Amino acid sequence: MIVARCLPSRPVQQRWTRALWTGALTALVVVPVALLASRGGGSVLGMLSVGLGLLALCLLVVVVVVPSRVRSLTRAFGVETVMGLHRWLGTLAVVLVGLHVAVAVIGHPTLLNPLAAPRAAQAGWTSVIGLLLVGVVAVRGRRPGARYEIWARLHVLLAAGALVLAGLHVFWLGNLVTDPLMRWVLSALVLVLLGVLAHRWVWRPLFSRQGAYVVYGVRRESPTVSTLVLAPVHLRRGGLRFDPGQFVWLRLRRAVVGTEEHPFTIASSARVTGRLELTVRDQGDFSGLLSTLRTGSKVWLDGPHGSFTAEAAQDASGLVLLAGGVGITPMMSMLRTLADRGDDRTHRLVLAERGTEPLFADELTALGRRLDLRVTRTEGRRIDAALLAEVLPHDPASRGALDYFICGSPSVLAGSLAALEQLGVPAARIHTEQFGWSGAIPVPAPGADAPAPRSRHGRRSART
Repeated sequence: MIVARCLPSRPVQQRWTRALWTGALTALVVVPVALLASRGGGSVLGMLSVGLGLLALCLLVVVVVVPSRVRSLTRAFGVETVMGLHRWLGTLAVVLVGLHVAVAVIGHPTLLNPLAAPRAAQAGWTSVIGLLLVGVVAVRGRRPGARYEIWARLHVLLAAGALVLAGLHVFWLGNLVTDPLMRWVLSALVLVLLGVLAHRWVWRPLFSRQGAYVVYGVRRESPTVSTLVLAPVHLRRGGLRFDPGQFVWLRLRRAVVGTEEHPFTIASSARVTGRLELTVRDQGDFSGLLSTLRTGSKVWLDGPHGSFTAEAAQDASGLVLLAGGVGITPMMSMLRTLADRGDDRTHRLVLAERGTEPLFADELTALGRRLDLRVTRTEGRRIDAALLAEVLPHDPASRGALDYFICGSPSVLAGSLAALEQLGVPAARIHTEQFGWSGAIPVPAPGADAPAPRSRHGRRSART
C-alpha cells in the first residue's frame, strides 16, 4: 500500500506545474528570438529572414519536446491538450518556415533553383520538403484503416530528418553560429532537445528499471476481454505510482527501435503497488497477443501518463462515470481506489455495454457494499439528456457540484457531452481524453455501439 497523498494540495500542485511548463516552453521560443533582436545589424530583409527562421526552429524544438512523454507535462495538461498543442505549433512552425523561405527568396532570387544553390540552401529546401511530408503523413495516418505502427514510425523518422537538416542549414549558413551569444543559445536548444530525446528513446526503453514487470496471470473477463495482472520485477523499488484513470505504454521487449508498443489504461487501484492490472479487449494483433502471455513473461511499461483522473475531482460532491464497453477500465481504477480510501461520497456509474459482456458485474456489486455507488445499465438505451435526467440530481446546483468522467466510443462521447450540455452541467466539471496516433495517444475506448479503429490506447482496445 502507498501512503495517501495530501489531497488538497494536488490541484494547487497541478496549477504550479502548468505555470512552470508554460513558462519554460514560452522561454524556449521567446528568449532566443529576443536575444537575436537585441543584437541588431544587417539589412531589414536579412534580419526578418533570420528572425523568422530562428522562430520556426525554436517552435520545432518545442513541437518535439511536447509529445515526448514527459510525465509532469502530460499529467498537468492532459494528453488531449498536449497533442493538440503539438499539432497546432507544428502547423504554425511550417507557416513560419514558408514565410522564412519567401523572405529569403525575395532577398536572393537565385535560391529559387535549389540545384544551383549553396549546400546550406539545399539543406534548407530538403528540410522544408521533409516538414511538408510530416504533415501529409500525420493526416493520412489518422484515416480509418491506417496502420498505426507504419505511419507513426514514418512520422517520427521524417520529423527527425527534417530537424537535422534544419540544423545543418543553420550551421552551414554560419550567420548565427559565428555570433558568440547566439552560439550559446543554439547550443542550449540542442542540449534541451537531445536531453529530452535521450530520455524518451534511450533511457526509458533500455535502462529504466521502474517499468520492468512480469506477468502474474491473465484473467478472462468475457470471451473477448482479458485482464493482464502484472507484478513489478524490482519489488524493492515498488511498482508505478499512478493516479486512478491514468495509462501506460506497454512493450514486450526492450529496444530503442523496432519494437511495438501500445497504450493501455490501468484498471487496478492506485493504493496497491505490488500489482498492476490492464483490462484489454482482444482486438488487433497486439492486444490479442497479450491474452496469450504466459505467467513469468516480462513486459516493460512507460508511464503513468494522462490527466484523466479522479484526482482532478477532489472538491466534487461525487463522481458521475459514463462508460461505454471497455471504457469502464479507468472507471474501475477510480472506484477501486475510492473504495480502498473509504470514500463516503455518492457516486454514479452509467454503463452502455454489450448485452453479452456485462463486465465486472460481480465486482461492481461488491463495490456497492463498500461505496455509496449507484450503477445504471442503459440496456440498449443511448446516453442522452432524458436518461441522465433520471440518474442525476434534479437540482442544477447539485449537478454542478459533481464531476463527470466520460470514456467510450465516439458516439458515447458525443452523446454524453451533448446531454450534459443540455442539462446545464458546467464544462469545467466534465473530463474526457481523446487519442490520435502521433505521440501519446489517449482515445475513447471501444464501446458497445461502435467498433474501435485499429488502434492502441488503453481506451480503445482495452480502454484498450
